[in-house]
Amino acid sequence: MSAGHPKAAGAAVALLEAGGSAVDAAIGADAVMGVVEPTGTGVGGDLMAVVATGGVIAVLDGSGRSGRRTDPASVPDNGHGFVPSVGGCAVTVPGAVAAWADLHGRFGRLPWPALFEPAIEAAANGAEVGATGSRLWQGARGRLDAAGEAIYFPAGTAPAPGERWRNPALAAVLAQIAANGPEALYRGPLAQAITDAAVAAGSSVHTDDLAGHASQWVEPLRAGLGDHELLTVPPPCQGAAAALAAQWVHDRGLLGVTEGDTGARAAATMVEALDRAFAVALDCLADPANADVPGYDEMRARMSGAPRRGPMPLGPGTVFTVVFTSEQAVVLTSSVCDRFGSGVGVPEGGFVLQSRGRGFSTDLSHPNAVGPAKRPYHTIVPTLILEQGRPVLGMGVVGGIMQPQGQLQILHRVLGGADLAAAVEAGRFRLIGDGRVTAEESLEPGWRAAIGDAGYELVDTADVIGGFGGAQAVLRTGDTLTATADSRRDGTSAVIALPD
Repeated sequence: MSAGHPKAAGAAVALLEAGGSAVDAAIGADAVMGVVEPTGTGVGGDLMAVVATGGVIAVLDGSGRSGRRTDPASVPDNGHGFVPSVGGCAVTVPGAVAAWADLHGRFGRLPWPALFEPAIEAAANGAEVGATGSRLWQGARGRLDAAGEAIYFPAGTAPAPGERWRNPALAAVLAQIAANGPEALYRGPLAQAITDAAVAAGSSVHTDDLAGHASQWVEPLRAGLGDHELLTVPPPCQGAAAALAAQWVHDRGLLGVTEGDTGARAAATMVEALDRAFAVALDCLADPANADVPGYDEMRARMSGAPRRGPMPLGPGTVFTVVFTSEQAVVLTSSVCDRFGSGVGVPEGGFVLQSRGRGFSTDLSHPNAVGPAKRPYHTIVPTLILEQGRPVLGMGVVGGIMQPQGQLQILHRVLGGADLAAAVEAGRFRLIGDGRVTAEESLEPGWRAAIGDAGYELVDTADVIGGFGGAQAVLRTGDTLTATADSRRDGTSAVIALPD
């Protein structure tokens, strides 16, 4: 298994050793991540997951909707055609807690309260903050309102790397969720506290929106890649961008070709494929319950005519947990969207509310236009790769628009024969929009040259907000599992032997 923090990985291992399912372990790890990396996730955010069990694929869209009272005409623009990411206009109903319960109800083995014991202990007694977590924490301070500032900066500065962070209010909330299930968040005093904080910040989310929330089990979006198949979450998730780009490269015979001049050409083709895929995604992705969203085959047909060197969707962050057992594989991702989400704090709960509403377009003629009771364009992308029907690679890469890009590059290298750690640690490029690409120094010189020769401007990484992501991944080769956590972040991985 692989998770974004040693404490989260330890929770997953403990739950597996106690007889839990892969889903149990992933939920427990995710709950811990909301304690130790609150810039990225928490009970105020959303969750999506892909689960494979006994040949059956289950995909959960645990994203929340905008408030029923949303008045599109009154929502401001951020200057780029989207809803502002800070403040109440960005707040949507948090879906993670309900999604935990839905996943556990279908795939859990351990008692529900047991899943939250590690997170409650971490919040109550403290857990060490990682180096990357500390840096992101300090850098996102300006996003918080007064309540959020009081929650996360009680001493006036972010926890230093290795410093223990405690959040007693969140420990109490997690204990309520453990005792009473998701009702603890969606009804009663905590739901009222969420509403009070959201409305005071200008949100239209009220208690009835929380009480009416439900996750959705959806059909997976599938991309055929020869002997392999990519599975992810369908619209409004931007997993479509990952699938479209991977299929474009595969259809040109270049997916997995990493060496020599052809490998360099493959790198340039990946950039072009991602450029086109994001253009299609920006044009098409919306809530299918409120808009006529094209099917995957139609989106794929649009790729050849899609513009290049266009704008990118805006790019917030997230966290991933990947757990494989002999019986089950799960890729779970959760997020408060931007760092510290909307910045709107819920002081009674010790958490912030997500900024997922910033994914809505302010163009009211667009299918993804902001409106009442809608799910926005969603950036989190859990991805599972099958080989002849068997789960072989589960992965996620944090970082908004970096998610499809990082996943494609890791998949490309794995299919090219790299071991998992090498594929994850290898240098990456990042398409940042308007014909510009940035790259880590460790990216192959031939790749860099080919990207430039394809007409893209290579720019300095100092201009990039969000970096090159951080991956969690598990690979199955025959009956052998390997796992890795990207050194770009604070995560860790483990492969353990479980009793028969």
